[in-house]
Amino acid sequence: MLRRLIVLTALTAGMTTAAVVALATPALAKGPSQAVITGPGLAHPVVISGDGEPGQLGRLAGLAALTGLYTAMFGPGVSEPAPAPLHGVPSGATLGPRYTIVYTVPGVTPQPGQEFGRIREDLYPHAAGGPVIYIPPGQHGFGQPLLVTGWLRGTSQLIRTLARLGVRPRQGARTAPAEGPSVRQSASATTAWLVVLAVAVATVVLAGAALLRHRGPGAAPVSGSRPAAKP
Repeated sequence: MLRRLIVLTALTAGMTTAAVVALATPALAKGPSQAVITGPGLAHPVVISGDGEPGQLGRLAGLAALTGLYTAMFGPGVSEPAPAPLHGVPSGATLGPRYTIVYTVPGVTPQPGQEFGRIREDLYPHAAGGPVIYIPPGQHGFGQPLLVTGWLRGTSQLIRTLARLGVRPRQGARTAPAEGPSVRQSASATTAWLVVLAVAVATVVLAGAALLRHRGPGAAPVSGSRPAAKP
């Protein structure tokens, strides 16, 4: 009886330990060790290195959470704020410039020629309605395909984080658009009409001045009566 109780206790403890380890795997899993951002307006790639494990307070861990890396590797609910899935594929005209971020993640199966595995994402920080993230499918995390891929909606905090890292709109990007051909043609037509009007006014003035010079100051006034004869 005592032996059976010991065996049951050992089995229960083993199952409990396995369950705790399984539930704690995302929190204990290794995060990225580096992120490299490339895209328009960047003179050189932006490189962020450091401790990227979930729950850390560094720049790399914060960026990984905001861009959905933890969500992709471990599933929803691992970190907050996490990007939400988009319903449908957004129009390319609403996305704006595309930036690429490549995370180096120790523990992820590397491709041939790589020391560590990598996970790539596309970022659209200036998309209409808020930043958009695209995680291409077909990539792998820790021994399995990524759990979340596709189009995600980021938060405004992602825009601020990227701006602090140097990823911001180009100077003058939000200015009024350049004039189109119709606007230029309209301006040209208006200018032509003003020139014609000025020439016409000058012609009338010159003609009037010439007429006054021709008559002279002592010219007799125009009248229908004749001067009276002298007695």
